[in-house]
Amino acid sequence: MAQGKIPALESRLKAYDEFSSIRHHRARVHVVADITSKYGISSTTIYSWYRGKTPWGKRAGRVSIVPELLYVLGALLGDGCIYHWRGVFQVWLVGDRKFVQKYAMKLGRCLDRNVPYYKYGSKNAWFVRVNNSERYFLLRDIRKNHGLLQDLVNRVGRNRGLLELVEGFFDAEGCVKAIKERQRKTAKICLDVCNTNLGLIKVMQLSIAESLHIPSKISIQRPKPPRVTAYHLRIYKKTDVKRFLSIVPTTKLRESRRRLAEVWFAKKGRWGKSTLQLSRV
Repeated sequence: MAQGKIPALESRLKAYDEFSSIRHHRARVHVVADITSKYGISSTTIYSWYRGKTPWGKRAGRVSIVPELLYVLGALLGDGCIYHWRGVFQVWLVGDRKFVQKYAMKLGRCLDRNVPYYKYGSKNAWFVRVNNSERYFLLRDIRKNHGLLQDLVNRVGRNRGLLELVEGFFDAEGCVKAIKERQRKTAKICLDVCNTNLGLIKVMQLSIAESLHIPSKISIQRPKPPRVTAYHLRIYKKTDVKRFLSIVPTTKLRESRRRLAEVWFAKKGRWGKSTLQLSRV
């Protein structure tokens, strides 16, 4: 959640985006006059933008539009949070070590630098914190308008982008469940993604259907107050679970669940034995 009042930087960034879109199509004097009049930016600053400077600053670490960015956004939409405190724009992600380590590696490819991760106090959790205004505003805007994800997906390659998005969100909010019943000798595996935002769940449902050709169902869990309603996206069919886990290298497939899944897939059924290999992270 954002804290504090967003300063003039946001207006400055909007001015820079508009400047970038019109700089090559109009005379400099007209561009400078319009940006100055609309946003109150000095002409000296605007001319410095023509020379290559940006309002992001040298140390901000510009975000590259690469496929890994969709993984990062998927993970943050599930488990991330943003803060603005004393002029610093912070983006946090907290989780288990394997997930956070993978997230840090993917984020490093977006920023073209190593991203460290740290132990979260005495808890069995780790975190990544990056001070980056561009990622702050990007995540904030996507939370308000999920349609912005589609533009990024198209820019990096639709199928690869959707797979990265699904992988990031599943690592954050997904679960590989083992269903054990008395009448079952072999545990059944179910994939479950849970979130309180129905819009996000629907985005993931469509992304899974398009990139993996796997149908899924959404169910509603209405708990007693003060807890909020949660939405579950589930995949039950053996061939669909098998396909998902063979393509998406999720950190949620622990070794114990992997063994149960392999036994379930190897069991002869309507479609025979499995011949697919499960992805490893």
